[in-house]
Amino acid sequence: MSSLIETAHWIACARAAESLRPDRLFHDPLAVEFVRRTEPDLYAQLRSEPSSRYDVLAVRTTFFDACLLRAVTTGPPRQVVVLAAGMDGRAFRLPWPPGVTLYEVDLPEAVEEKAAFLSRTSLTADRCHRVAVGADLNADWSSALADAGFRSDLPTAWLAEGVLYYLTEHQVNAVLDRVTRLSAAGSACFLEQVNTDLYRAPWMQEWLRKMRDEGRPWRSGVADPEAWLADRGWHAVVREPCDLAEAAGRMVPRTPPRGTPGAARTWLISADLAEPAPSV
Repeated sequence: MSSLIETAHWIACARAAESLRPDRLFHDPLAVEFVRRTEPDLYAQLRSEPSSRYDVLAVRTTFFDACLLRAVTTGPPRQVVVLAAGMDGRAFRLPWPPGVTLYEVDLPEAVEEKAAFLSRTSLTADRCHRVAVGADLNADWSSALADAGFRSDLPTAWLAEGVLYYLTEHQVNAVLDRVTRLSAAGSACFLEQVNTDLYRAPWMQEWLRKMRDEGRPWRSGVADPEAWLADRGWHAVVREPCDLAEAAGRMVPRTPPRGTPGAARTWLISADLAEPAPSV
């Protein structure tokens, strides 16, 4: 099993943990069913002992849920593309308006595993047209997306959550450049990335070492996400988990004001493309 598929399993466990809390921010039936079937001891533990271990991820998930729903209910996008979708359950749990097509792009083996899992459940994507696309983000994934029915002449809402920092800087830029080329005017993209100071922060070194030892090294960051996206024609609004109302009462670390050197940050980015995509 690849390290990225293992990461997808971990995220499903985290979303199940949130879903089983009495004060949950969301309910993800796919994640709950995945953990119930594959990690029965963890499932039993989470039912009896609500966990706050995954609070940052829960806040992040809730933020991107709201971004995607806002994009398809207040704007023109009726195409949604989730990159490195893993066991993402948004096709099954969000109240999509009529006419939305949701493309889930992930490694072919991840797509096959998810399809096999879903075939053993009663879960259905009743509120959107879900299309699974097997493709590697480090290869020509746009061709596979087009073959699946994606249209680059229509506005799109893109999501890259929990994946970019596993790619190198060159790979991340290549993904964003391709997203930009495929985006018609009126598109939106929602991204999670970390800052470059995170890799120098002393209190992050043990975590980064652990991720390397597990075969899931973090490889990239962005110091100025607004400028990074503006260079490609996107207007970005950037937040951190502690900025969000959902973080109240949760174990979400607070960060000092931006510009303070040495702080480890997670960027939650929402960006709009108002003009035709520039050539990149």
